[in-house]
Amino acid sequence: MSRNICITAVDGHTGFAIAELILTDNGFNKAIDSVVGLTLHPESKSAKELAKLGAKIVPHKPGRVKDMAETLREAGADTLCLIPPAHGSKFDITTELIDAAKKANLPNVCFISSAGCGLAERDRQPKLREFIDLESHVLSCKGDPKTSTGHSPAVIR
Repeated sequence: MSRNICITAVDGHTGFAIAELILTDNGFNKAIDSVVGLTLHPESKSAKELAKLGAKIVPHKPGRVKDMAETLREAGADTLCLIPPAHGSKFDITTELIDAAKKANLPNVCFISSAGCGLAERDRQPKLREFIDLESHVLSCKGDPKTSTGHSPAVIR
């Protein structure tokens, strides 16, 4: 079964690297039909480069779960590779994306977390510790009968 994957934060290092690999490595040809790059900065060099490689670049306009869910549906995504953006509002933006994925009934969500977040102290390293809360939010939909997103949420550290 081929996937239509939406990758967030493609203007950042991790999102760009994942999208570029999927678009350029022939091993993904049979598994991935299309790549949508969701970005806060659609005019960035990274977004433009991914567009040249075949990704559909979609501007990410945070602020409304309903609108983001519609954006995901319009993109035809059945899989979301969710990378929190390097942004001061990382937690709110990522929470909105998780909620939008549920609302859009995306059956597959893979959350890319941070390797050291489990060791971070909430008071001393709150931004790193936020990844734990975001992981919990992604996994909270597991088994939720109200959304097909509950079938296969995954977290990668």
